[in-house]
Amino acid sequence: MDWSGSRCFLFTAFLILAAAIDATLADTTVSGTVFCDQCKDGQLSLFDYPVSGIKVKVTCVDSNGQITTSREETTNWLGNYAVKFDGTPNLGNCFAQVSGSEQESTACGAAAGPAQNLRLMFRMFGMELYAVDSLLTQPAHPMSFCSRSSNPNPVSPPVTPVNRPPSARSPPTFNLPPLPPLPPTLFTEASACPHQ
Repeated sequence: MDWSGSRCFLFTAFLILAAAIDATLADTTVSGTVFCDQCKDGQLSLFDYPVSGIKVKVTCVDSNGQITTSREETTNWLGNYAVKFDGTPNLGNCFAQVSGSEQESTACGAAAGPAQNLRLMFRMFGMELYAVDSLLTQPAHPMSFCSRSSNPNPVSPPVTPVNRPPSARSPPTFNLPPLPPLPPTLFTEASACPHQ
């Protein structure tokens, strides 16, 4: 391949890459999972499982509490949902919450847990990916295998979209133990001799 052929090839590759990047621009996705809180203790535990057919609403409000953007999606059979927005809207004042159930016969849709704030996980080429902490739904009554000694913390009914969720907490920090001292080095001076 001569020089003019390689320039044509590079230019074509650049145009294809630019078109691919342009096609991926302007997409924002919010994703998370909904679990059934079988013991009605208000937290994720060993007995809880992902729930399908649950409606999740992502709501954004302005400084006056007025709804600016709202989208709803249903969980798949693994309890996951993905709400897509066109463009890259400001999702700084947004939250996700369980808003209902697709099937009224869902055993774990009697009550919904608190709303959760969105966390920006990824931003590149105009694409954004937000994650949401696990959302909870609850059955009408706790399961029989749940511990009765603990005081169950039932989840309040769904919050109206105008209310703000609690502020996000910072992740826990861990202190590592001190490292053991390094052994003394045998050779402290550099040598010009080869290893043989």
